[in-house]
Amino acid sequence: MCGITGYWAQKCQPEAWSCDLAGSVQSLLQRGPDDSGTWLRAGGSVAFGHTRLSILDLSSLGHQPMVSEDSDFVMAFNGEIYNFAEIKAQLEKCGHRFRSSGDSEVVLAALRQWGIAAVERFIGMFAIALWRESERRLWLIRDRLGIKPLYYAWDGRSLWFGSELKALRAFGAWRAEIDPDALGEYFQFGYISAPRSIYRRVFKLLPGHWLELREGGEPVTRCYWSALEPREPLAGSEHELEEQLEAMFIDAFRYRMIADVPVGIFLSGGLDSSLVAAILARHSGQTVHTFTIGFTDPNYDESRWARRVADYVGSRHTERILSPREMAGILTRWGDLFDEPFGDASGVPTFLVSRVARESAKVALSADGGDELFSGYGHYGAMLTRQRILAQIPRPVRHTLSHSLQSLPGTSLQRLVDRLPAPASLRHTVRRAAIDRLERLRSVLPEVCPATLYDLGMSFWTPAECAQLLGGSVSPRPVLNGHTRCFADYMSCSDLRFYLPDDILTKVDRTTMAVGLEGREPLLDHRLVEFALRLPLRLRRGSLGAKHLLRRVLYRYIPRSILERPKHGFAVPMSRWLRGELSELLDTYLAPDRVQAAGILNPEAVQRALICLKEGGLRRDRLDVQKVWLLAAFEMWRERWAVNT
Repeated sequence: MCGITGYWAQKCQPEAWSCDLAGSVQSLLQRGPDDSGTWLRAGGSVAFGHTRLSILDLSSLGHQPMVSEDSDFVMAFNGEIYNFAEIKAQLEKCGHRFRSSGDSEVVLAALRQWGIAAVERFIGMFAIALWRESERRLWLIRDRLGIKPLYYAWDGRSLWFGSELKALRAFGAWRAEIDPDALGEYFQFGYISAPRSIYRRVFKLLPGHWLELREGGEPVTRCYWSALEPREPLAGSEHELEEQLEAMFIDAFRYRMIADVPVGIFLSGGLDSSLVAAILARHSGQTVHTFTIGFTDPNYDESRWARRVADYVGSRHTERILSPREMAGILTRWGDLFDEPFGDASGVPTFLVSRVARESAKVALSADGGDELFSGYGHYGAMLTRQRILAQIPRPVRHTLSHSLQSLPGTSLQRLVDRLPAPASLRHTVRRAAIDRLERLRSVLPEVCPATLYDLGMSFWTPAECAQLLGGSVSPRPVLNGHTRCFADYMSCSDLRFYLPDDILTKVDRTTMAVGLEGREPLLDHRLVEFALRLPLRLRRGSLGAKHLLRRVLYRYIPRSILERPKHGFAVPMSRWLRGELSELLDTYLAPDRVQAAGILNPEAVQRALICLKEGGLRRDRLDVQKVWLLAAFEMWRERWAVNT
């Protein structure tokens, strides 16, 4: 795993820009502490930088940027291609000869042999920058699911790119300017989805896409793979499909064990991580090393469940308990870990489990994607129920109700509730029922549109609240156009498009890379993704509940009695911490004078959120907790990067 950076400029000052390139590479050293390098085209108009975390072929033969023998191609590659041995054999039949035993040289040869279409042969995760001198053409390529990040900025004359935003900030010719639409999306969902970034004119390359830039032209992006494209449903009995799924799990998981360094597994004790650990314990031919994190709060501590799974499958298990003091210490690094606003607090335990794993491993498998692929999230069931109830209301009645609710003065109603001479807990209950839920309802009622229903259901700050917080309306993120499947499928596909790459995979990438650990995603083998999305819904949400067919496979390896319990994952007791040990963090970052001086957030809206948090009591609404946490996380980011406008 590595970090990549570089630029293409029509006009530049070679000495200044090469100095900036060195600073950009330096900013990514945590992603690749084992080696680094740069390449500059004659005249300095094109440059690549690379930092290396050595996983395959630990020798200097894997050094990058890598130049082809004929000097026509130059590549900077971040990721792993798990089937590189098979591709290498095909290339050798075409006359290619290789000096190294790793995958980087194979990737470059494949791109020379088959062009950009070579990426369709790759099984793995990757972000690639490729320059072809004879055509004076640049490509940026991102893997199918967005496991590896890739940012780029374009000002009409120059293009910069990098694995993280800090790599772009190192270039003096580039200017950072907050995009209010992206900031609104952050407060609504807790993350910013591709192609947006927190900055104007800076983009994330979409998963399954490549960007092409020719001399004198504009960047053009093309899709080469999408999880959302229609595919024929699978045929076969439940038993036959279960057999096929197990075989695919074994093959995909084994691929992710390929390394010349120690490999471990993040184990929460949930279904997905238990599946990965159990299958590899039986089929990998290696002793499996598992890692987990627990909490001092027993309501959130799942370490005992992970320990039961580890004992059953026979893994070598390491666990660590996360204290509030450690939590506070990690938060001091939040702006560096996530160099754009990021609100998923489970990044804290993920960072800690990565740090623990790095003590004895250099690669860790993280079992993400199972909920999206097999309809596993608990809120899917609640959303399906909500959709059925709303759809049963006659359409004319829905429109009439929506019109009536639209006439309610939201801001005035808010202030009225704030002044109620009633106990704080009662004011909180009225506020939640009369304002928040009514606002969501009036947006959903007219058409019960899947996109509107699901986006509002997953929102922390509603669009109207974001407008108050930021002093103006913001553009919503794009919806899944042309989606004709059922609502259950829509939710899974929406999460595959937005939540998975820009929250979950971002979290894993940044926290693992921050400690020099390569994070791999065995459930996100694109062949598994295609298979799962072709399964009938009854095999994803069936008699065994959510993840029906995955459970059928898992129960072959681990008894059901060991696994059945409420789902948490690496959940964080944020409610208790913000009220107690982390309350000083709110006092510091959300102080009225501090918010006022920054000039980005409406101080009145911030204080109202703090009042809601306080009045909610110990068993406060999760929504209040998350709203305030998003405010604090943003302010920590803003302070780190000195952004004030």
